[in-house]
Amino acid sequence: GAGGLIPMAAVRLAQHLHAPGIVIGGERIYNPKPSRLATGLDDAVLLERAEAIEGFWELFGHWHKGVDFFFYSGMQIDAFGNLNLHVVGDIAAPKLRGPGVANISLAQSCGRILLYATDHERRRFTEKVDFVSVPGHLRGPVSKAEAGITSQGPVVCVTPIATMDFDPKTLRMRLRSVHSGITESEVRRRTGFEFAPGPPAAQTQPPLPHELAILRTKVDPQGLLRARSEARGS
Repeated sequence: GAGGLIPMAAVRLAQHLHAPGIVIGGERIYNPKPSRLATGLDDAVLLERAEAIEGFWELFGHWHKGVDFFFYSGMQIDAFGNLNLHVVGDIAAPKLRGPGVANISLAQSCGRILLYATDHERRRFTEKVDFVSVPGHLRGPVSKAEAGITSQGPVVCVTPIATMDFDPKTLRMRLRSVHSGITESEVRRRTGFEFAPGPPAAQTQPPLPHELAILRTKVDPQGLLRARSEARGS
């Protein structure tokens, strides 16, 4: 799931830093070497120098076997890492319809799920999603086991203001670190649920100079990440 701007930047940076052999899969496209970051899954730049391109028949036929990790985001993300990409409000009369999701088997078959969001507000981070498009930890260990989900599931969630992980016993989201210029109280105020108890939130470590240099000169020389961040005011 590396077709989006943020996931693609993350895996391309990993290729340069510590994982040169990582295999990138971005919705039917494998190991692209684009001249710039893609702005979405329909961006033709993802086809540049790709090692392989497959159809949906092949995609759904083999991805259920699993991948090491997968990026997910959603209109709503709840306290147990469940995602809503379908409807906000009552499904019979929704306030908002979303794009939905394909190939949901990855939620159970991939090694771990990496969550991200481009904003951090109570309407997105809610106690319980209105519709479970992609199961995370459901309502905790018991319901997850009853549903037959044996994968590791969501392990981290990154937003413009904080990083969260999940309590290993309850599987509820907890606050791990707060980004520079943001207070812990602000993160809690902008989250629509109580975090699981945990150690005091640390300060998120800023990117190292050589990491920023690689991002700006090799991964995203056009500055698309920075432009999008500035447009959102984050």
